[in-house]
Amino acid sequence: MQHFYKNLLQNYAQKRNVSRPVYSCEVEGPPHASRFRCKVTIDEKTYEGLEFFPTIKEAEHAAARVALSCLAPDAIEEVQEDSSLFKNLLQELTQKEGCPLPVYTTTRSGEAHASMFVSSVEVKGEAFTGQGARTKKQAEFLAAKVAYTKLKE
Repeated sequence: MQHFYKNLLQNYAQKRNVSRPVYSCEVEGPPHASRFRCKVTIDEKTYEGLEFFPTIKEAEHAAARVALSCLAPDAIEEVQEDSSLFKNLLQELTQKEGCPLPVYTTTRSGEAHASMFVSSVEVKGEAFTGQGARTKKQAEFLAAKVAYTKLKE
């Protein structure tokens, strides 16, 4: 499961100046094998995840995804345009694991009026390269997306 739905829902709330999402969870099963299903309330409406998950975090992301699919069906696709999201997620991941922060390297090619940028990001001693883009910012986003996706597999 992708772990950006809570961030995306938070961004949705901030952009529309509505109350921030509030999560509540229910638990099933014995303490050593608990499973969770969450609800999220945003702008006085509640949305419930459809299934139980082994962690609260996964259950919260599932509830956020349900809310987004109702509130802003295009928002999930818009994540492709949010150049800061994957960079932020990647930085949070490295900080959480006590690793050095990601280091970006970007190269530019082509004529000034038709430049292409390609970025690589180094995380945990491993380099990840994104596809070419028209802006440096977008190239860094694409590299961060590749790195984050691979590291979360």
